[in-house]
Amino acid sequence: MPEENKKEELQSLKDKLKEEMPGEKEERLEFLKREEIRTMKKDIEKLREVEAEKEKERITTLESGKEIKKEEVEKEEVKEEEEVKGEVKKPEPEYEPQPQGTLIPTPPKKASSLKKVLVRIGFVLIFIFILGFIYWFFAPEITIFKDIFPRKEEPVTEEEEPVTEEVEEEEEEVEISVPSPLLSVEKVLTFEISENEEIPSIIEQLIIEELPQNSFTQIVIKNEKENQLADLEDIAQAFQIEMVPEVIQKLDVKDFNLLIYPQEEGRKEVFIIKIKEEENLPEALKIWETKITQEGLFISNNKISTISFSFKTFIFKEDKFSIRYLTISKNDSGVCYTLFENYLILSSSFKSMQKAVRELRVSIASKLQEKIGQLFIVGFEGKTVTPQLEDFFKKYKPGGVLLLSKNIENEQQLKSLIKDLQDLSKKETGLSLFVAVDQEGGPISRIAFLEEKTVQSEIEDTYSSYEIGLKRGEELKELGVNVNLAPLLDYMKEEDFWFNRSFQKSPQLSGELAKSLILGQKEAGILTAIKHFPGYVNIPFNPEVKLATVLTPEISQFKKAMEAKPELIMVSNTVYTDIDSLLPFTFSQKGIQYLKTNLDSEALVVSDDLAQNSLLEKFSIKEIVTKPIKAGVDMLIFSGWGAPVNQALDSFLTAVINKEISEIKIDIAVSKIIQLKETLLK
Repeated sequence: MPEENKKEELQSLKDKLKEEMPGEKEERLEFLKREEIRTMKKDIEKLREVEAEKEKERITTLESGKEIKKEEVEKEEVKEEEEVKGEVKKPEPEYEPQPQGTLIPTPPKKASSLKKVLVRIGFVLIFIFILGFIYWFFAPEITIFKDIFPRKEEPVTEEEEPVTEEVEEEEEEVEISVPSPLLSVEKVLTFEISENEEIPSIIEQLIIEELPQNSFTQIVIKNEKENQLADLEDIAQAFQIEMVPEVIQKLDVKDFNLLIYPQEEGRKEVFIIKIKEEENLPEALKIWETKITQEGLFISNNKISTISFSFKTFIFKEDKFSIRYLTISKNDSGVCYTLFENYLILSSSFKSMQKAVRELRVSIASKLQEKIGQLFIVGFEGKTVTPQLEDFFKKYKPGGVLLLSKNIENEQQLKSLIKDLQDLSKKETGLSLFVAVDQEGGPISRIAFLEEKTVQSEIEDTYSSYEIGLKRGEELKELGVNVNLAPLLDYMKEEDFWFNRSFQKSPQLSGELAKSLILGQKEAGILTAIKHFPGYVNIPFNPEVKLATVLTPEISQFKKAMEAKPELIMVSNTVYTDIDSLLPFTFSQKGIQYLKTNLDSEALVVSDDLAQNSLLEKFSIKEIVTKPIKAGVDMLIFSGWGAPVNQALDSFLTAVINKEISEIKIDIAVSKIIQLKETLLK
């Protein structure tokens, strides 16, 4: 069709539309203006189809005799116009019937993109729901489902834990530990009860129980219902024994041992009870004696007949202790008691009492020895752990060892020696050893084969000092050494005997160099003992051979070095007349207080070697090892150079047993030593 004819026909249609549908002409014109019809040819053909359809319907209506109202015609025309625009408001068949005479068939209607998306989402959601259902109810252990549908769990925090765990914790019983025997026992028997009233039946049961003769058997009674051990009051109530309040309140009723001692005359009971308060306890026991002598002795509501009518005293001269007793029968049976160390011992016979005191004395001495041993860093002979050295460790249990040139041969030998010593210490005490050495550099380098042996006087700056401390510490650590008795901070002059061992710098610079060296050793994991506070100064002779008496020297370098927090401070064996004119600094309470005031009240104070002729000429072995602890020193070095080490340890133990040294002081020192070991020697 020519272009001009198309234009004419289009114009004609526009005019016709204006005449037939005046209410909609603006809309149709706008429709044409927007060019929403793809091509002009398609527009014309579509319009023709619409007109043909309308004409066909009119003819059909006239033939059937039906009249169509004008309003319905107008509504139908609006529908047709909406169809032309593509605005479908109701579902229609996939293919429309083709009107006769139509040249172009109507194409199938396509679903909108929104509808397609919604349908797809629906299928996906249904699929996910089905998978989730299968997982939660049928396949909770299948890995693929765990990955797709992980179960949501509440986070566990310190404040709030899962209910299941809380229930388990509530149901789990606390394990009751059996008290350690206070003395040597052959056997430990544990009995379980549900009521305290069952306790007497346990004692009756012991009559037929096979027990070792002339030896102690420990009896432990556990109340299953209350999940606790029966205490002294529980046992007394079970036997209906009235306890005197004045006595009970001074005892620790939970810290005791109940023992059975089978002897020829029968089985005897022994109670060893820890004393909580010693003051006025003898007077309280006299009240108990009076009550028994006046009212009688009752057990399980039965009065026990006695031969004597009052308590008497008996002295065991050989064992150096006495008891108070009330005789019940001639068959070595009665009520005996004594106060021994921090314990009240009750027994039903002389023999069992004597045996208990002897065993307890040995046990206390052994425990004391273990504590005392921790106070000593000792020297020893040889380069290997010999049977003699092993026996020494088992008996004295030292807290540390001092390595001297006589103990060192080569790297492999020294590593092996230190390992064997540590294994031995852990086996005997459960604690690591302090393994100490004088590795100052220069001539005082006990381990000669190490590379880092720079003399202190050659250290010029803090950087070099730190590097030296680090390298030296790493070499010592590799061998197993954990304490270096260096650097030396004595501010000396050229005429002083040990001048060549010092920094030979001003106090300020010496302090700075020492601080850096300590930090280097600390970085390597080595503990440091700075020495010898306040200094072997103004002494032209060897102070280890002859006791020196001087004035207190400069100590500012020690104060500066303390900024690096060295773990130990070694004190000198010199008399400083302006502090204490009678005693060497190590022995002087005034001297140790001077150290704590000027340096650090919490640092571990260690003596210089006490086995020196300068001290041995003036003091006894007992004085040499006891006076420092009395003064406030925490740890003693005894090399064995001038006197045997075992002699020093035995003297110290005897002094402790004889109450010449306060156990409180010992406990404070041991506590500091163990704390340092557990913190730094892991």
